[in-house]
Amino acid sequence: MTLLEKEKQQLNKASLKRIIDIDFNRDAKIVAEGDSWFAYPLIRDVLDHLRKMGYGIKKCSKAGDTLENMVYGAKYKIDKKLHLVTNSGPENLDKVKEAVQDYRPRFFLFSAGGNDIIGEELIRYLNHIRHNQQLYREEEFNTMLERFMKPAITYYLEKIWEVDNSIDVLMDGYDYAKPNGKSYNLIGIKLSGPWILPGFGAKGITDRGVQETILKKMIDRFNEMLIEIDKEHPHFHHIDLRGNFPNDKQWHNEIHLKSAGFKTVAKQYHEKIKNLLGYNPI
Repeated sequence: MTLLEKEKQQLNKASLKRIIDIDFNRDAKIVAEGDSWFAYPLIRDVLDHLRKMGYGIKKCSKAGDTLENMVYGAKYKIDKKLHLVTNSGPENLDKVKEAVQDYRPRFFLFSAGGNDIIGEELIRYLNHIRHNQQLYREEEFNTMLERFMKPAITYYLEKIWEVDNSIDVLMDGYDYAKPNGKSYNLIGIKLSGPWILPGFGAKGITDRGVQETILKKMIDRFNEMLIEIDKEHPHFHHIDLRGNFPNDKQWHNEIHLKSAGFKTVAKQYHEKIKNLLGYNPI
């Protein structure tokens, strides 16, 4: 076990002890669900930094998870003998609801949507450069947000609020990802990624400026959707990270920040919590 792994383990242990403690300040208790921004093994992620600040956190997040799986459940099993397929249902959502019920946190942190857009999904929203049409399928992307992503997030929120209608949900919309071809590596071995550049390459879109323009439009529209939800639900709070990390050097790879970046994100969540409470709970 590396020193980082030991540190993460110790931070998680101390954080769980806080959230279990009935005498610990409820305003500093958090249940978190999400993707790799809340569960990144190579460096300190957002939750690691919040734990270090002193929050009590129950983590339900895992790297690579999709919004669809978090909300509805995408796991399935195939019975080869009976030639049937079964779906496991909303296991993740059920676990989150149980955690909210058990720990009674004051805040719920949510990081989702990125893995439903990047990777193999990115190609859906691009035309080939030789197709002689607009490269970015903007209407198709916007339709997906309105017909799938926004309803899925809203449904998820409603299920959380069925358990506790007073809990405040905080969610960011990421910053502009970097199409630089960097992957998720461990000791020089590629484990995952790159997630963005291959899609652009497959469509012949090789100009970095054009790539960044398309990504900016996508991230902006995703954030605009979250702002809409923020306006519609008083206990949902969008955190805007756009423009905070403009340089490639601030990113660990195409879609993950370095530890210093995740620390900045954690501080923004902390500031939002302080503003909502009117005091510093830690």
